[in-house]
Amino acid sequence: MISTFTCLHCGCTFPCNPRVKDQKYCNIKECRRASRRAWKKKKRATNKSYRQQCLTHQKRWRENRPAHQYQKEYRESHLDYERRNRELQFERNKKRKKDQDPMIVKRNTLSVQPSGGGTYALMQVKGGKIVKRNTLMVRMQVLSGESMILAQNSV
Repeated sequence: MISTFTCLHCGCTFPCNPRVKDQKYCNIKECRRASRRAWKKKKRATNKSYRQQCLTHQKRWRENRPAHQYQKEYRESHLDYERRNRELQFERNKKRKKDQDPMIVKRNTLSVQPSGGGTYALMQVKGGKIVKRNTLMVRMQVLSGESMILAQNSV
């Protein structure tokens, strides 16, 4: 009886090759690529010298092929792509401007003018749990009559 295996990439079942021990991938081109990718990933994770060799190779490759030069050449050789991208970006910008909501949810939170008329004294709140550390915690107290005069004299 011939034993079978299930390919880890495509999921199909195949008869085992008697010359291969512990076969996990089939002979389809895409599955062979997946097998090589898995091997390289495992090798980089376990072998320091191989990982360093890969990083050195990538660094050398990047030095010889600057990204801005590649992008410039690509745009020059693909004019339709560039034109379409500009049109789509123009539409995205228009949509962003039209749908733009204010960033402040509570509009009167840090307003210069108090919402109701009158004079207020602001005092720092000490103690208590502050969830947002960049929030200004104050207690507002309405000053009227004699207390308003005392507050003006102490400033």
